[in-house]
Amino acid sequence: MKKVIMLCVVTTIFVAVHISFACVGRTVHIGISNAANERLLAELASMLIVERTGSNVQIDVFKDSTELYNAIKQGKVNVIYENTGRAAELIGKSKDSTYDLVKSEYQTKYNLTWLALSGGPVKYGPVLTAETLSTYPALPKLLNKLSKALENDTYARLLKTVESSDKLKKVAKDFLKGKKLI
Repeated sequence: MKKVIMLCVVTTIFVAVHISFACVGRTVHIGISNAANERLLAELASMLIVERTGSNVQIDVFKDSTELYNAIKQGKVNVIYENTGRAAELIGKSKDSTYDLVKSEYQTKYNLTWLALSGGPVKYGPVLTAETLSTYPALPKLLNKLSKALENDTYARLLKTVESSDKLKKVAKDFLKGKKLI
């Protein structure tokens, strides 16, 4: 019996260590179009990923969603923050389509996985490529925690506090520390 318990403990430790180091030493590319609200989401995600996983993060800014989605197809981007209205339009559906419909269509059409939504009236969700999900197994849990912290009008209030790009990093860091995410 002691051998079985010891084997379970060792296996659990091995799995935990493997998952915790799954992102270390790699660069996660977060792609955004050139919009202030996406920039703040990307900065929050970037800081969280760096602090909690040890990965490097690069935020890649694209001029529009067409350029962003081309980068995804080319494997240059791991994570994007997309709002459900724009996503619905990209898949040829009405802007007020349900999250579940958008999520399903993105999986089918783009092989992209939506995580939890965040924000106020405009809902944003982290969207990951299939390769990213397998290469960075710790990301979904981290990004879902961030989404949960940004529920209701929290994200809208954060956006209002960002008056210039110089304050962006400070606002993001203070928020993450305040929510005990870093």
